[in-house]
Amino acid sequence: MTLNVGPPAAETEERPNDFTGLILLALAVLALGVFASWSWAFIVSMIIFMIFMHEMGHFITAKLTGMKVTEFFIGFGPRIWSFHRGETEYGVKLIPAGAYVRIIGMNNLDPVEPGDESRAYRIKSFPRKLLVVTAGSLMHFLMALALIYAFLVWQGQESDSGEWTVASVSDQSAAADLGLQVGDEILAIDGIEVDDFAQFGELVFARGAQDVEVEYRRGGETFVDTVVLGGRLTEEGAATIRGLEETDRILQIDGVDVFSWDDVAAAVDGRFGEELQVVFDPARGNTIQVVENAVFEGLLPADEATSGFFGVSQEPLRESMGVFAAMPAAVREFGSVFSLITTGMWDTLTGGALPTFVSDTLSGDIDTVHDDITSTDAGEREIASRALDEGNPDEERIISIYGAARVGSQITDQGLDGALVFMAFLNISVGFLNLLPLPPLDGGHVVIATYERLRSFGGRRHEVDYNKVMPVTYAVFVLLTGFGLLAIFRDIIDPINIG
Repeated sequence: MTLNVGPPAAETEERPNDFTGLILLALAVLALGVFASWSWAFIVSMIIFMIFMHEMGHFITAKLTGMKVTEFFIGFGPRIWSFHRGETEYGVKLIPAGAYVRIIGMNNLDPVEPGDESRAYRIKSFPRKLLVVTAGSLMHFLMALALIYAFLVWQGQESDSGEWTVASVSDQSAAADLGLQVGDEILAIDGIEVDDFAQFGELVFARGAQDVEVEYRRGGETFVDTVVLGGRLTEEGAATIRGLEETDRILQIDGVDVFSWDDVAAAVDGRFGEELQVVFDPARGNTIQVVENAVFEGLLPADEATSGFFGVSQEPLRESMGVFAAMPAAVREFGSVFSLITTGMWDTLTGGALPTFVSDTLSGDIDTVHDDITSTDAGEREIASRALDEGNPDEERIISIYGAARVGSQITDQGLDGALVFMAFLNISVGFLNLLPLPPLDGGHVVIATYERLRSFGGRRHEVDYNKVMPVTYAVFVLLTGFGLLAIFRDIIDPINIG
């Protein structure tokens, strides 16, 4: 997604409209829905629309500021469909790696017909240049704001009361044993009233492997039942088991399902020091995984080895909002999300995560995914088991457009409301990245336009020589392409799963 800054493309003859390529593209998206999933088709369509709107931002502002736009294309490479309207050719190209708008006279290497010089980018005022080159990112931010607004009108704003209901129930968990369902409301644990999800987690955490009394409500009817809590390994518990880590939850040992710490003790009785296959559930965002050669060097008592695990996620209670009340709320939410995303991405770019990402990806020390279960060696767990762990640098991994589409399709499977939030996050992320001060990104144009304005004084207009800029542009392009290919490779062999 960029402005075209290279030498001008060769003039193309105006040709009759041929819709074959466009029909094939539509059939490709349709096939994606039929043979993959409709959530994939939806997210891919939304990403294409997002790219289109980015370029539309450049296009509209260029037209408004008197610049001449000769091309507006989605994709790169060979043309598969296009048409002319006025002075602009619109169309789609084969490689769906972005899009571009070509504005004449972007730099001194771009020759312009004498009659068009007054409409070239390079002779326009600094404010007009700045508007055009930032318009793509501004369009992303406006789309994100609109998506957040739509979500708030549809779903409402999270209640300040802290009330919540069950959003999902984990397999082989205390919640599953109780028969809890999505939409149930947990009222108390061991007679202690539950105020919010954080306090509920503290109550559960302190009761690993214990019998607890649970009071919950379903459809206006209240139930009370007793269940044994499962457990995730504490730091001390994990230290006695080679191949497992803190917060892992053991589900199976050598093919035998385990539901309690007593089951674990029975399964490893007399087998300390042996290599055992252990199926486990990592703490955050991953599929069930397997360690083929875990070794139990000992077992601590349940209250020391485990912390409580109940097995539910939350859906905060939301209060409905009107179309007018949602407007200021959307602005506030946008500001919070923008700050969260940009701070995190900047930390990733400047905090040493990029070299780590490259070394981890190129090292080959990445587990291979087979269907639902990831199999790994006891000493080679770090990437797969901590891919989304907040305390681990791997959460700062770069995600490719394929990875984003994969995550987006998983979120869409859970509901259209989640897809709205995901697309808002994606728009803010892409908008921020495009403003990085590097050519050929839009932020690079901002830097050059600002430099030219600062050097122009006393009635003399300074113009940057792009012969000096192009080596940097090519270097950045190669670097971004390399990171992009690594990210696609990583997302294929080490996919992020949020289900």
